[in-house]
Amino acid sequence: MKVTVLIENAGSPPLCCEHGLSLFVDHPGGSVLLDAGQSGDFLKNADTLNIPVQSVPTAVLSHGHYDHGDGFLPLLRIRPELKILARRGVLDEHRNPKGKYIGLCAELKEEYAGRFDSADGIRELGPGLYLVPDGLYHEQSLVAEREDGTLVVMNSCCHAGADDIVEGILDSFPGRKVHALIGGLHLMGPGGVETMEPAPEEVEALARRLTGELGVERVYTGHCTGIPAFSLLRQTCPERFFPLRTGLVLNF
Repeated sequence: MKVTVLIENAGSPPLCCEHGLSLFVDHPGGSVLLDAGQSGDFLKNADTLNIPVQSVPTAVLSHGHYDHGDGFLPLLRIRPELKILARRGVLDEHRNPKGKYIGLCAELKEEYAGRFDSADGIRELGPGLYLVPDGLYHEQSLVAEREDGTLVVMNSCCHAGADDIVEGILDSFPGRKVHALIGGLHLMGPGGVETMEPAPEEVEALARRLTGELGVERVYTGHCTGIPAFSLLRQTCPERFFPLRTGLVLNF
């Protein structure tokens, strides 16, 4: 399987970058677009990278925040029949702790609300491809099986806690191991990616639990993880944590 980062906070020209995330997953069980960033610039990057995103059969929204879902608007204008698989609650009025609205844009909610195929519970998308809900009521992971039976978990922001999400997936797939976790870890502070919310010892403990007790072999992270937290994660387990960047291609 191959995972291509279509847009992320960081990257280099000619690719566009923004505070958001979009992944294209090419798996034997099917091709999946996970999230679309906030502006639609992921479509430009897909063209540059020769990724056939405009004809993708399956689109998934990880959770109902603008920096992951608003980019679907230009795609739906091209493909108004496309369904976006999500959890119930993605169209709610989501706000951050300061009360700022961070949900999906009004046009997407009003004109394309019917394109969101919302449900809860584990959903099988194809052989070896699953959507798995977590402890945040509108958030889900895309879980992909590798040829050796290990799992690649893609959760764009891990609001429910990366370790708790991985633990829940291991419970849902008994006897399996998580080879890789891809996505943001929601560790940045209210000041943005240059800040860190948890105490340093909490970040260090998270790194050790993910790679030790839970056995995650590789963590590719960025976006809402934040720069200070990523540096600390990498320092704690240098051979297990790797940065996400726009245009990164991961082969599993």
